[in-house]
Amino acid sequence: MLLRLLFSAAAIFIITRKVDINLAADYLSKANFFFIFLALISYSGSKILAAYRINSLYQTQGLNLPNNLNIKLTFLAMFYNLFIPLVGGEGYKTFWINKRYNTSVKSLIWAALLDRGSGLAGLGIVTVLVFQFSEFIFPYSGFSLLLIPLVLIAHWLVNKFLFPSFLSAWISTTVYSLLIQVLQALTSFLVVLALGIDVLQIEYVFVFMLASFAFVIPIIGAREMAFVFGSQQLGLDMELSLAIGLLFYLALAISSLSGYWFVLFPDSLNKEVKGE
Repeated sequence: MLLRLLFSAAAIFIITRKVDINLAADYLSKANFFFIFLALISYSGSKILAAYRINSLYQTQGLNLPNNLNIKLTFLAMFYNLFIPLVGGEGYKTFWINKRYNTSVKSLIWAALLDRGSGLAGLGIVTVLVFQFSEFIFPYSGFSLLLIPLVLIAHWLVNKFLFPSFLSAWISTTVYSLLIQVLQALTSFLVVLALGIDVLQIEYVFVFMLASFAFVIPIIGAREMAFVFGSQQLGLDMELSLAIGLLFYLALAISSLSGYWFVLFPDSLNKEVKGE
């Protein structure tokens, strides 16, 4: 965990050395709060759908969590991940569920892993679709749409042969993942609008989606660093990119902060278990 914090600090330091922080701050100071509010709603909606996605995986293992409870646990886990990094959100959620329901830790861990894998598949597909509307041209980019069936087939094969007991949820998790990533793409687009960017809008969204693959690295600043460097490589404004990343992070932080309610009032979770 200490290593994770050190890497997060290093990522933030690299970003501050790479871009003009004052210029990025100037962009942020002029942001349109109406679009930021819409971005917050869009991002929070994606996390609610994520709660439904993992619940469909739980149900294949005989665990029937009330959706309201699972949504609350999802925001609680987000709060722990962001604000209490020494306590992993998914780990705490697994502990909480295992303590109150007759479900093995192994099943809960596999569900979390498959949930993450489904998210990656959805991210890959939506990123390819966003690319179709951008002005970027890469070698063999004309064949990029072929990645979609390949991702779907690979995702299905992994579920079929490595996690067969979860396979019945493959369609629902895939649909949820696509909707989640559409909302996250919409969130980044709303952030672009909030900053008053009127050119290369889709290009910024596309690079941000690419940078989102860095979420597999559990350190703060990984996505923002990938976004800044990706923007530099593809000829976009790095300061604007940092501002986009920070506003997206703001939406994430505010959404995650709502999970603190369940730290202050844990009985609101216990009542869901008791069906009160």
